[in-house]
Amino acid sequence: MFDKPQVQHPLDVLTEIENKAAMDQELLLRDSGTPWADLLADYVDALNDLAVQGTAENGYIATYGLDEGHAGGCG
Repeated sequence: MFDKPQVQHPLDVLTEIENKAAMDQELLLRDSGTPWADLLADYVDALNDLAVQGTAENGYIATYGLDEGHAGGCG
């Protein structure tokens, strides 16, 4: 009789849209003259300054190392 038309799975459609948007953004960033690495470094420095100011108000400065905390799990 009639063949049922193939319908693409909704999650596949969303994945395609997401991938296209990511590629478009990457091209825009690459083609712009903005020094993104410098901006990111400045942003991280500003966040660090804010964090230090926040802890300095109470006289406590939190320091963390790679081996402290629970990053690797507790067991």
